[in-house]
Parts: sequence; C-alpha cells; structure tokens
Amino acid sequence: MKKYKILIIDDKFENLQLVFSIIKKHLPNFEVFQTNNPENAFNITNSVMPDVIITDWDMPVISGLDLIKSFKKNINTKHIPIIMATGVMITSENLKTALNAGATDYIRKPIEPIELIARINSSILLTSYYNQLMQQKNEELTKSAINLVESHEFINSLLGKLIDVKNIIKTNPDKAIQNLNQLHKNASAKINENSWLNFEKSFSKIHSNFSKNLIDAFPNIIPSEIKLCSLIRLGLLNKEIASILNIAPNSIKVARYRLRKKIGLSRSDNFQLFLSQF
Repeated sequence: MKKYKILIIDDKFENLQLVFSIIKKHLPNFEVFQTNNPENAFNITNSVMPDVIITDWDMPVISGLDLIKSFKKNINTKHIPIIMATGVMITSENLKTALNAGATDYIRKPIEPIELIARINSSILLTSYYNQLMQQKNEELTKSAINLVESHEFINSLLGKLIDVKNIIKTNPDKAIQNLNQLHKNASAKINENSWLNFEKSFSKIHSNFSKNLIDAFPNIIPSEIKLCSLIRLGLLNKEIASILNIAPNSIKVARYRLRKKIGLSRSDNFQLFLSQF
C-alpha cells in the first residue's frame, strides 16, 4: 500500500497539533509533515513532494492564499491538491476566492475530524487520478516515439530502394517495375498497419475488455475476425470496413457470413447488437 504524505501549514502550534492528531488517529499509515512558518513550506514541499497540502489562510508574512498561488505557478508543485483551512474567511465569496487561486477544497475552523478526513480522502483520490493520467500520457508518448523511429527507418529504407530502382530502370525496366510494385505493396501494408494500431489503441480505451471477452466466449476466433468484430460493433458499413482493412467489399460480406456461422448467429440476429454485449 502506498504511504501518502500530507503537509500541514499553520502559524499556530495548537492548530498543527489538532490536525496532526486527527490524521494520525484516522489515517495512521499517512506520513505527516508540518510547519508553522509558511516560508519553510516551499522547501519542505520541494523536498518531500506531499500528496496533499493543508494550509491556513490567515498567516503572517505569507498568507495561505499567496502560498497557493505560488505553488500553482511552480511546474513541480502545481498538481498537488491544496485544502484551505480557515476560521476567519468563511463566506461563500471567500470560498470562491480560494478556489480561484487554485485551492482544491476548503474547510472551516473549528475543524470537524470526519469532514477533514473526507476532504483528505477526496484529495488523495484526485492525486491518484492525476498520477494515472500522467502515467498513461507517458506511455502514449513512449509509444509515439517508438512509432516515429520505426516510421523514419521505414521511409529511409524505402528511399534507398527507390534509388536502386532508379539505377536499373534504363537497363532492366521489367525488374524496375517489379520492384516498384513490391515497394507499393510494402508501403500500403505499413500504412494499414499503423492506421490499425492507432484505431485499436483508441478502441481499447473505450472497450478495454472487448477482445478478451470475445476470446473467452469463442476460443477459436482468430485475430482477423476480432478486427472485423471491432468494426462491426461500431456500426460501420461493409464499404467502410473494406476501406479500413484494405480489402474488397465482397470479401467483407463473405467474412461476415463465415463469422456469423462460426459464432452461431442466424441471419435474423443483429450482429452489432450481439457484439455490444462483449
């Protein structure tokens, strides 16, 4: 289990003690950091990178509002959820001001333990969503970088082969035409492969278990049939599916017929509706 970190900032020692004791009682696995000097908050935050910050509003030298604004301007800390705690600024207008400054949540003093724990858990959930999103984006960037490298390698290889064709076109035109046809075939296959990978990635985000559920229900289904099922599930016409898979529309009709027979669907059954169950 991840050990979450919380930073408490309040110029009054008794307030720090109260919040600390509540967290330790209800969230014993959380690591708590605290300071009564707002100026130290920046160093502590940069050092430990807390998952949640709880700050008082009315403090000398640096107010909680200014503290939040500074955290939100910093690229390393702007994602950290901040709960504003105050016993002075308690109107709805004050709440609006705090949220506009970048506060994630707001709690009034005197602090109720149940409310505090609920707001901390809500902020932790927000942190978890942010971390998942960043991990997903990093994975997508990595895949994009790999695809870019592969594309450049393929293009460079293609250019090299075109130069070879240029060199033999006068001395052996039949061989040159044969090579050009092969290059065209390879380029088309590569384009179709990349297009399908992009589609599959988008499709999986929405229907993450579709392929697995199909395989569980029909163990003898093959990859090309799973592709066809994915496109049928979206309600695409045979002509559109043929264009995506780069095959003749009549071939799609035959493939659909065979697939229906394979999974036991009659002609009267709605194929798209059936696949929507997976």
